[in-house]
Amino acid sequence: MAALIGDAVAGPAHALLHRHAHQKKDVDYESLDWSNMGVDWTSAWAAGQHSKTVAPVAAPVKASSSSPADLVGDNAIVDDIKQLWKGLVGASNSRNSFGAISPPKGQLGDHYTGNVGIPYASNVIKASSTSGYDFTNTFVNTGTQTMTINIWQKAGADTHELSGSANAPRNTTLTFVLKPGKSQIVAIQENTQLAWAQACDEFTESGAYRTAWGEANFVPTGSGYDVSFIQNGGKNNYDMTISSKEVPCVSSMTENYWLTATQPIGQSDGSCYVPMSTMHLTTKMGGKVY
Repeated sequence: MAALIGDAVAGPAHALLHRHAHQKKDVDYESLDWSNMGVDWTSAWAAGQHSKTVAPVAAPVKASSSSPADLVGDNAIVDDIKQLWKGLVGASNSRNSFGAISPPKGQLGDHYTGNVGIPYASNVIKASSTSGYDFTNTFVNTGTQTMTINIWQKAGADTHELSGSANAPRNTTLTFVLKPGKSQIVAIQENTQLAWAQACDEFTESGAYRTAWGEANFVPTGSGYDVSFIQNGGKNNYDMTISSKEVPCVSSMTENYWLTATQPIGQSDGSCYVPMSTMHLTTKMGGKVY
């Protein structure tokens, strides 16, 4: 695949862009060239801020001063495992509260890793309301078929900086079933870098989902998001639209998205930038793009 959520480009947003695909057809994580997968999350944030400073790790998550309106998730906190794609249970599926914030590792560039939670994946949880959280993503199934949403992090549970997407179909952060017309709120701790997709049976050479991804970086000093079509194999043509409460920027298959690793559509880097200290996203998935 193209490293988890690939190389973040310079521009007003720092949401993530995949630049180079892994060359191995088997998922041999020990021999993968982790330094040449093209992920640069932090520099993307820096570009959005027109600065070269690293986004600091802020204090533990606190209630948002904006007091967002409550949105009730339609799914129970614990899904029926039989309904999940291949019975895949994320590490955080049974959690209802955050763990501790893990310290960042590395400098600007491919080897930077933000918060992955202590224990791993405890930085991403399902919630029944956006109230009380600075960072959320409300997923809505706009299609006619039930889907499994898979959310993974830049760094996988094996602690490799760029292994999250390749690990996602077998060892991931959070999964949940979303029926047509239903929604589910996910709360995210600060300094977390995520991607998500509908679980499917098509994979890239590294083992990642070969489909459209959503990508986001949740940082108190400036966040960002985008839709990426880079890994889509052509058969998975469900639509995805990401918007935020904070800014009037939409990322979809027609605006502000990544078509290929070198072709952004819309704003300067195909992404949406949120300069506020909070970010409340809505991701609509399902239906057909064409």
